[in-house]
Amino acid sequence: MGGDEQTQDQANWIARKEVDNGLRQFDLALSVIQTYLEPDRPFFLTPSLVSQLQAAAVSGIDRNPGRWRSGAVRITGSHHTPPEPYLVPGLVQEMCDYVNDNLHEKTPLHLAAYIMWRLNWIHPFADGNGRTSRVLSYIVLCITLRHELPGGRTIPQQIQENRDGYFKALEAADTAMVTAGEIDVSAMENELKQMLANQLLSVIERADGDFAQ
Repeated sequence: MGGDEQTQDQANWIARKEVDNGLRQFDLALSVIQTYLEPDRPFFLTPSLVSQLQAAAVSGIDRNPGRWRSGAVRITGSHHTPPEPYLVPGLVQEMCDYVNDNLHEKTPLHLAAYIMWRLNWIHPFADGNGRTSRVLSYIVLCITLRHELPGGRTIPQQIQENRDGYFKALEAADTAMVTAGEIDVSAMENELKQMLANQLLSVIERADGDFAQ
């Protein structure tokens, strides 16, 4: 077998593995949501949960699943340079603290948008940052809304299908941090609001007999 065929076979294997991992990661997310929707089970975001979700996304692909990156990284198509690796553990803890401190002070959309942006901004892993940010954002949204959201096209699925608005919202939050030194995830909140509406609309369409979704 030639080198090109080996490379293509490897790429196909990785693609299939990523799909399988994505399903396992979302199953883990649903388990977390169901656990913390139980009465008297207060939710606190922890670095351990972040690591578990990333490990599920890259299992069998990354040699160090669930571990913070040890080297510098660049984000393709972004002007943002993620922080040095020695800063990652502290920044992830700060991210978790922000969510935990604001569980009853900020809206569910704000907290979900913040997670989506901040985890990408930190880029704590060598791989799987985007997938982990999207599913963690969804977990936080569901738990703070106190509902396992129905619908055939979930917010993470919609982002996977069309990332343009998602990338623009990330850039807008990055720009606000650079130019004003403040957290402004309003563009991401608007994106999530529209995607949440789409997800819930798919339930209405099915109830009305439209099974296209």
